[in-house]
Amino acid sequence: MPAQSATRSTRRPPSGGVGRVLIRLLGAPSATADGAVLPELTGPRPQQLLARVALAGDAGVPRDRLACALWPDSGTAQARTNLRKLLHDLRRALPGEALDTGGRAVRWRGSPDVWLDVRAFTEAVDRGDAEAAADCYGGDLLPACEDDWTVAVRERLRRLAVEQLAGLAAGAQAEGRDDAVLRYARRLLAIDELHEPACRLLMAALARQGERSEALRVYDRLAAALAHDLGVVPEPATTAVAERLRGPGRGTHPGPPLVGRCVECREADAAWREAARGRARILIVTGEAGIGKTRLVEELAHRVAASGHAVAAGRAYEAAGRPPWGPVIDWLRSDPVRAGLDTLGDAHLIELSRLLPELATRHPRLPEPPADDVGRRHRLLDAVRRGLLATGRPLLLVVDDLQWCDADTLDLCGYLVQSAPTAPLLIAGTARMEDSAGARAAARLRQCATGAVSTIALGPLGPAATAEMAARVEEQPLHPDLAARLWQETEGNPLFVLEALRAGFGRGRTGRVALTPTVHAVITARLDHLSPGARRLAEVAATIGREFPAAVLATAAGRTEDEITEDLDELWEHHVVRERGPAYDFTHDRVRDVALERISPARRRTLHRRVAEAIAAHHAADLDPVSARLAVHYARAGLDRLAVEAYERAARHAHRVFALDDCIALLERALLLLEESPRGTARDEVELRLRAALGVPLVARRGYGAPEVLRCYERALTLHRKLGRRPGPAVLRGLALHAVATLRLDRAAALGAELLADDADRTARTEGEYVLGVTAFWRGDLGEAERRLQAAIDRYRPEDAPLHIARYAQDPLGVCLSRLALTQLFRGRAADADATMREALRVAAELDDPMTTGYVRAFDAILAALEPGLRDLHDTVGALDTVTRTMRIGYFAVVAQLLRGWRDVCDGDPRGVVSIREAVERFRVDQPLHLTLALSLLARAHLRLGDVASARAAVAEGLARTEESGQRYLLPELLRIDAELRAAAGDGAGAARSARRALAAADALDAPWLRARVTA
Repeated sequence: MPAQSATRSTRRPPSGGVGRVLIRLLGAPSATADGAVLPELTGPRPQQLLARVALAGDAGVPRDRLACALWPDSGTAQARTNLRKLLHDLRRALPGEALDTGGRAVRWRGSPDVWLDVRAFTEAVDRGDAEAAADCYGGDLLPACEDDWTVAVRERLRRLAVEQLAGLAAGAQAEGRDDAVLRYARRLLAIDELHEPACRLLMAALARQGERSEALRVYDRLAAALAHDLGVVPEPATTAVAERLRGPGRGTHPGPPLVGRCVECREADAAWREAARGRARILIVTGEAGIGKTRLVEELAHRVAASGHAVAAGRAYEAAGRPPWGPVIDWLRSDPVRAGLDTLGDAHLIELSRLLPELATRHPRLPEPPADDVGRRHRLLDAVRRGLLATGRPLLLVVDDLQWCDADTLDLCGYLVQSAPTAPLLIAGTARMEDSAGARAAARLRQCATGAVSTIALGPLGPAATAEMAARVEEQPLHPDLAARLWQETEGNPLFVLEALRAGFGRGRTGRVALTPTVHAVITARLDHLSPGARRLAEVAATIGREFPAAVLATAAGRTEDEITEDLDELWEHHVVRERGPAYDFTHDRVRDVALERISPARRRTLHRRVAEAIAAHHAADLDPVSARLAVHYARAGLDRLAVEAYERAARHAHRVFALDDCIALLERALLLLEESPRGTARDEVELRLRAALGVPLVARRGYGAPEVLRCYERALTLHRKLGRRPGPAVLRGLALHAVATLRLDRAAALGAELLADDADRTARTEGEYVLGVTAFWRGDLGEAERRLQAAIDRYRPEDAPLHIARYAQDPLGVCLSRLALTQLFRGRAADADATMREALRVAAELDDPMTTGYVRAFDAILAALEPGLRDLHDTVGALDTVTRTMRIGYFAVVAQLLRGWRDVCDGDPRGVVSIREAVERFRVDQPLHLTLALSLLARAHLRLGDVASARAAVAEGLARTEESGQRYLLPELLRIDAELRAAAGDGAGAARSARRALAAADALDAPWLRARVTA
């Protein structure tokens, strides 16, 4: 081991101070100074150098040996020169004297301002601090390097990490700390999945916590891995633990036997095999309720897990109080995925802590996540992707009931497949297609993951399969007549078959036990057979509306956990509920629905209040993630004020985790409830607060031109004036941009002037100049547009960027620069336009805010479409497409579609005109801002294809729209195209008239570039 240096590495990386450098070589390599990436330390050679020197101890590494090791293919002189340059760069990047390069050897001296994980790890091992060593070990040393030295040292460090974690797990076992045993054993198995002592400790701890099934899954995964990798079976001691767990004991009831689904099982297995070979896919299993969708996917999951692969399951719920990202959080908290999260770097763990607050406990060094501006959503998506794929194994993600899935989970599914197409990943979901929401969810997934989605449609069982299922459930065959009647009355629905058999079908003396025509009556009869206490407990459980821990159920029922045990056992024995991990859930949604329908309205209100109180009591430390559920229960209990408060809190939480659709829906529900409140100042204050919170996610998701954005900001303006207040900048700017987007340019100018008059708010004045600048541009007043846009750029302060994004959903600097570039082009300064657009792109990349980047990329592509000699159309449209894939905003999507079509037409593909026409139609409906541009490109496209009549119709509409709206910036271009079309039709006189008008219009606009296009 290296001797301890005078400047010892600390157990954890430094948390603050100027110039603090954090270097990670264990796991995913990274190097940051105060959170900013250090480019000098990101390459493989500086990382290899640091690893060799840090692990060499006080003797260091001779320069010649370093040079030969890092540049084995170079001559000695060149290798030495390369080393000198690298050391020079490292000395500049590292503070203090962390690296001693003065002699013949290079030594690591350390520094209070530098934390190097590999050094901190070995020092912690040396001093016997296993906890600190485990904290420092983030994964394999330099995973991408495969030279002999790195491979040997990597294995040594891995063994040391395993030894430290094994000791910690054993110590925790001796002290009876099962939570710690689980944590250490799982981390150890993430490093060495074949470590049997750790498997035994993990199985025993899980069993003590009541998770017998999960303990057995640990054994099954171990057995499969041993058989696959080594061709051996587990040790007798490990097998003995599994055998004890498989002995008599309470478990979950198996589902109905899976019969009559051989073809579908083969299709599911084929989808898995294709995904496991490195082609990420989505599998959707569809069918009506009770048809066996969940059962089919569960069987697939069982086979995948038994083969040693990773499986994570989640479920969506119908209840309006579903948490944002619910199934994704389930996946991240599953054992196979959770074990891999510790290998991620801090940047990704910080983002994941928005969804998994417990990460802050597991990694105390993690800072709080940055501000919850909507621009960071793509970083959260990337962190979730990395977290899910960190298992290092083929992964099956299961999501039940896609029809109730939140929009963000659906988006993530598409994002996973699109961003990691070669990942060994299958997402298997179930959807009820008789539910329109199920059809929409499936369509959305197909749109997000084009070409990577397959579907298995389940239909009813046939007569033979129904008879086979009955025989398996009853453990004896039914008489053929009974089997035929069972199939007729259940119509082959497996759930109906199972409920009929549980209700006693076929057991009477005559074999003709009455079977009610619907499963509803069968379930009702089963609930009627419960004892009064169990029936009341079922009503409380149904009111909760989703899976429920026993503790919450007991509190809501007004009893202790011990007092409900007998009734809960009765519900389990009668197949009303089943265990789902540490909680319980109904065996099927239909059972919950029937139980809920039996509750009288008065008792239901009481139960909703009790459930809300129970949830609040059990989550008092952090109400945010459960606030949506609380709001639903408060509302159904008639407690509207508490419901509004809970909805508002839930919306803040949804915004913090970038679940913008959920945030919008929650605030809209709060506003609906508020409508029932008595009128008055207090009520108006609450509504104004809700409207202010609603504006930004509405804009971020739907764009400024959306009608609901106008309604939100108009109502907020009314409330400001009603309360005797000056309208806030966010309201004025929101209304101004809506006016711009809908070509109400006079109103936009008035609102921009009002923003500019706000002497108390610097951001308002900057945004006012921006509004006036873009309004002038669309009107064709290019000189005024340039002056105003430059003024906005001059007023802008970088430190205001977070406030701009939080208030207005975008940052004005990049946006103003991109609009200024187009203005400069029209005014005949193409070189300035190119330089300004490049600066806009640089600003947007540095800010990394997708909304801002989207606007900049859109105008960059428009610039390329108008002046192809200045920008590359293929590159700019491709970049815009990349941005729009992660942003579901109609404005960007339509602009991208328009320019994609124009690119295709320019490439000689006549199908591009179809895309342009579709974009024109969408602009006509709700995005008129770019309609004249779209019509001009449509006309040019038709002209290229020889369709002069269609081209003239497009130009005529464009000229009419220009006259009607006052949006005159493209008038010279439209007249120029009209002249070209008239000339093509043989109308020389008409062509001359249009050309003269085009020149006059260009002169009026002071647009030399547009004039030059006419005379070219």
